[in-house]
Amino acid sequence: MKGLGKILLLILFLCGVLGGGKASAEAPFFARLKSQLGGSAYLKKNPGMNRLTWMRLYFPSTSVAERKGFWTRLYESFSAADKQRALAFYLFQMYVSSAAYGGEIPVRLDINYLGVLDALERVDARFDLRKAETFYQKNKPEIKQWLAQFFHRSGLPAYDPKDPKNDATERGFLRALAASTYGEERAGYSLARPRWKTTFTKGDWALLNKVRVNAQKDISQKVVLYEESDLGLYTAGHGSSTGYLYRPAAKECAACTYLTCSRVCQMAKAKPSDGLSTARLYQLQVRSKSGMFVQPLQGDYFVSPDGKEYPDWYYHEAVLIVLHRGGRFVPAVLDPFLADKPISLEAWLDFFAPADTLLYAYPFQRWNDTEERLVRPDERAHNTVRKNGHTYEPYPAEY
Repeated sequence: MKGLGKILLLILFLCGVLGGGKASAEAPFFARLKSQLGGSAYLKKNPGMNRLTWMRLYFPSTSVAERKGFWTRLYESFSAADKQRALAFYLFQMYVSSAAYGGEIPVRLDINYLGVLDALERVDARFDLRKAETFYQKNKPEIKQWLAQFFHRSGLPAYDPKDPKNDATERGFLRALAASTYGEERAGYSLARPRWKTTFTKGDWALLNKVRVNAQKDISQKVVLYEESDLGLYTAGHGSSTGYLYRPAAKECAACTYLTCSRVCQMAKAKPSDGLSTARLYQLQVRSKSGMFVQPLQGDYFVSPDGKEYPDWYYHEAVLIVLHRGGRFVPAVLDPFLADKPISLEAWLDFFAPADTLLYAYPFQRWNDTEERLVRPDERAHNTVRKNGHTYEPYPAEY
C-alpha cells in the first residue's frame, strides 16, 4: 500500500505540473485580476466586448506614416526593444481578456480575443511569433517591467515583475500565440461563436451609413495604380508588357477597405463628437488555413449583394469599426463585396467556413506609399487614365 500511495502522489504531482491545473496553479496576481474583472456587473453584461474597456488599443488617426526601408527593418530585426514592448503588450491584453472570461488560457486564439495582437501587428521588426516563448525566456526582466507599467497605467491590480508565480500563466499565453501562427510569422484568429450579441441603435445605423456613403463617394473617384516594379506579380500569365496599369478602387477589396478606414479617420478628426474618435478601427483580412482559396460557408463561391458569383479569392478584406457609444461597444463591418449595408461582425463571420478560415485584424494605419497608389486620375480617356504624366491601361482582371 505504501508503494501504491507513492505512485498516486507522483501521478497527482505530474498532473499538476504537466497539466497546469488552473485552480491550484493560478498565481495570486491572476486570481486578483480575475476577481476584479469577473466581479464587474458591467463586464458580465457583455464580456466579449466590454473587456475592451481595460485593454490598451489604437484609435483612428489622420497621420500618414512612411514605411521604413529594407535596411532599417533589417537593423530593427536585431533590436530587442520593440519586440519586448510588443510582447508585453500582448501578455497584458491576454491577462485582461482571460480574466474577463473567468481565467481561461486558450489553446489558440479565436475571434473572442480580438485586440490582443494589436501591438504585434504594428511592430516593424521581424518577429517569428512561433518562437515567442524562447524570446520571452531570454528577455523576461524587460518584458515584465513593461507589464508592470501597463497594469499601473490601467488602474488594475499591481503586477510584481519579480514574482515568478506568473511565469506559468504567461507561458500559456505564449503557447496560444505560437499555436495561432499558421505557416508564417504572423498570428491570426480562428473563427468561433462570438461571446457577444450586437444590437444597433438608430444612432449607430445613422453613423455607420454616413461612413459608408462618404467612403463610397471617395472610392468611386479613385483608382489603384500599378507601376513597372509591381508588374512581375500582377501581370503573370496575362501576356501584358504594359508598364503602367490601373484598376478602379471599387473593384479591389483591399483598396475599398483602406479608403473607408481613411475616411473614418478624417470624419473622426472633423467631428469628434460623432463618436468615431474613440472607435477601434481595423482592416480585416481572411485567408484559408489549409488551401489556396478562402472557403465560403455555403456554396462554392462568394456571392455579391446583387447575386453575382465571384471568382475564387486568395484573400478578402473588409473594415471593422468597433464603435464606443453610450458605454456600449458595437462591432460593425463595412464590406460592399458581401453586403450593401453595415452588418454586425458576427453576421460577417457567417459568410466564411469557420474550420478553414484564419482572420487577421490589423489596427488601421495610413501609409505614404499606399496613398500614392490610391489616387484620383488627372485625366480619363476611353478606358485609360493619366496620372503625373503617365498613361495607365486597364489591369487584366477577371472582375
